[in-house]
Amino acid sequence: MRLVFEVVMVAAVVTLSLRRAVFLVAALFRSRRLPPTGAFPAVTVLVPARNEGAVAERLLGALARLRYPSDKLSIVLVCDGCADATPTMFRSWADARSDARVLELPLRVGKAAALNAGLRLAETEIVAVIDADLAPHPDFLRELVRPFADHRVAGAAAFLKPANPDDNVVTRYAAVTTWVHQLVTSAGTDRLGLNPPTHGAAAFRRTALEQSGGFPVAPAGVDVATSFSLIRRGWRTRFVASAVADNIVVSNVSNYWRQHVRWSRAVFRVVNSDKPPVTVSLPQRLEMSAASIGYGDRLIFAVAIVGTVAGVLPLWVPLLYLAVPGLEIVAALLKAGVRRSIPRFLLATMVFFVADLAGSVAAVVIHVGRRPYRWHSPRWVQADGDSNR
Repeated sequence: MRLVFEVVMVAAVVTLSLRRAVFLVAALFRSRRLPPTGAFPAVTVLVPARNEGAVAERLLGALARLRYPSDKLSIVLVCDGCADATPTMFRSWADARSDARVLELPLRVGKAAALNAGLRLAETEIVAVIDADLAPHPDFLRELVRPFADHRVAGAAAFLKPANPDDNVVTRYAAVTTWVHQLVTSAGTDRLGLNPPTHGAAAFRRTALEQSGGFPVAPAGVDVATSFSLIRRGWRTRFVASAVADNIVVSNVSNYWRQHVRWSRAVFRVVNSDKPPVTVSLPQRLEMSAASIGYGDRLIFAVAIVGTVAGVLPLWVPLLYLAVPGLEIVAALLKAGVRRSIPRFLLATMVFFVADLAGSVAAVVIHVGRRPYRWHSPRWVQADGDSNR
């Protein structure tokens, strides 16, 4: 029994480390070329919002600064049963523009349903989704639409750039995980043609969305669910690092914990919702299987630590698990352009990794226990009277 445990754990750690190493090497190579910018396609920007009055002004200012042909840009702001000043702010902004409209849903229906309601108003083939707490850069859309020159592409994920990375230990760790996930993992996945997932700032081909039934309803992880739905149907996705949207990362332990557990459970549920069809390539099927673990790979590390302490596993097993992520972090920090702050970010990572590990284990336990999903956002406390969605 001990031998079986050791073989299984060594195989798991080696496999995870090899996968990370492949993505790391791929990310260090020059990115796959995007099609050249020609005639810009018509685009509809969908913004789903639920009580986002605290950040609406920042979002609207960023939308106003988008550099995109005015005759090819439409904006639909969707209020998902908002109970704060969001609808008033949206209407005031849209009334002054000819390319924007506001859709107010009287009752809260959730992100997927809100997006599908907005999608029905869109008249363009390309639809961009921007979460209300993001601030896209002026050239965001110009870069994000480039992959759609390839008719096989149905989704393009933008780079969510941490806007407050160096505020405290929590934001530094959250920024590091963001940089690693996007500038290393997503970049490496894209370089290998393995279809990176989309997130809160992305563009989609409407035809592909309609073929897959629109934005899939999910208790959490609508963005990831959408990209995996498209991938399972043979469409391709891209990661566009040059399409940048500023993202305010969480700044305290409580919010980080809730977010981490929610994201972990979302990956478990979305990726394992159904098996990919045989039309999906073998490398893609293997990657989707690996992605189904999500943050659960931390659980493997926790078991490896226990096994090492108990004298069942050699010390090199948990050290191997840490080695490749350490290289990923350094590479991500260099790609993020924070060379002078690398010591602070590395220290924060070492300090906060314990909380990350605990959150990942908690997510597995909660998911297996089938606890209901609880949506949390500190921005909704005043408007809703509680902090759960």
